[in-house]
Amino acid sequence: MFPLSRPFRQGLATAALVVLTVLPTVFVAFYAWRINRPGHVRDVEITLGRRLGMQVTLDQAVYPRPGEVVYRGIVLRREEPRSKGLVELARAKTLRLVSAGRELTVHAEDLTLVGETPQEAMATVDALLQRSGELPFDRVNLTVPSCKIELGDGLVFSARDVAGSFQADPTEPKLSLAYRLVEADSKTRCEMVLGRDRSTDPVRTTLALKTLEGPPISARVLNVFFDATGWMGDDAKMVGSLDLRRSGSREWEGEFQGDLLDIDLAALVDRRFPSHRLAGSARVAVETARWGERPGQGAGWIEAKGRLSAGQGIVGADLLAALAREMRFRLDQRTSRIDPRKTELEFGALGMAFDMRADGEIHLAGSLGNEYPPEAVLAGGANAMAYAPRGAANVHGLIKTLVPVADAQSGTLVPLTAQSRLLLHLPAPPDIVRPARTMDAN
Repeated sequence: MFPLSRPFRQGLATAALVVLTVLPTVFVAFYAWRINRPGHVRDVEITLGRRLGMQVTLDQAVYPRPGEVVYRGIVLRREEPRSKGLVELARAKTLRLVSAGRELTVHAEDLTLVGETPQEAMATVDALLQRSGELPFDRVNLTVPSCKIELGDGLVFSARDVAGSFQADPTEPKLSLAYRLVEADSKTRCEMVLGRDRSTDPVRTTLALKTLEGPPISARVLNVFFDATGWMGDDAKMVGSLDLRRSGSREWEGEFQGDLLDIDLAALVDRRFPSHRLAGSARVAVETARWGERPGQGAGWIEAKGRLSAGQGIVGADLLAALAREMRFRLDQRTSRIDPRKTELEFGALGMAFDMRADGEIHLAGSLGNEYPPEAVLAGGANAMAYAPRGAANVHGLIKTLVPVADAQSGTLVPLTAQSRLLLHLPAPPDIVRPARTMDAN
């Protein structure tokens, strides 16, 4: 051990001062200069773009404290091969990211998600799920006070109080979200779960949507999947759950359970099949309704089971006659003897249970309650007007009921028109509807 001289001690003190104060100050000053120079935002955009596989633009990147970053004015775009341009996918006024170990918390303000079509939106989400294995986090938490979703063709939805998490599992990544869907003055609490199972071959993607609390939501949310308002009217509502699944690149399959409310019977029948008349407001309690690929027929309804009920309304005499002729509904004697000059009949209640099966059979039963005979499906005042058919009807009879066949050529099962094409999505044996030998409407 050698004695420390005064000059040596002064040198050590100076070195310690430089290491502990001057160098950190220089580092902080350099770091502050680097992150505030205009080129830093461009560097961040490039880095984020490579990680996400899309173009990213920012107004500003701020670092309030270690482990936290705030992106202001962020916009995500992807390249559109058809137009050779960029299409906007999402934008947010502020995006705050806080990391703690392998967990990331994301808080977004004024978030807007954009898709040209629902199919394009799902394809983008599917692509992001495929890249989720590259994330340096095991869990991502998400909170969004307000969110707007734009899916083209006027499909715009607003959600509030969005909260959820993403499990970045290499085998089964899963996104779970709870939110309140804003419709008019109501805010219904809903839930969405999106998952991807890589342990199966081909890879299986699932999407589950469910209403939890609050009043029924507008049925226009189903416009994402089909023309719901065109079939059920602008005032129709729904409550229930929708489960979608997809294997590899095959088409989506789905199942719905729940209630469809305030259905406009005129939109359901008159608008699609103008030769018939049916008016009133109905409710359908759906026990199950499955959509998917059918052997030899393409995509369509596989089965549907539930109960239809309505209050006062109007039914066309031609429609009642067609139901009796083609589907073996039984008309009450007073109904069958109505004045032939009378084209419409008023009814006080409509109630019918239905079970449409994969082989095209339709089992129908009365559902008017204890005030009427068990098999009654239509009533006027205290009297039954029509009864369910004995035995099973079939989809072939339903199509012939709704689509006029009087002018069809001999041997034609169903004339192929714009209206009957819609009905080909109903479950039926493959040989029931044949495109050959159609009417001149083709």
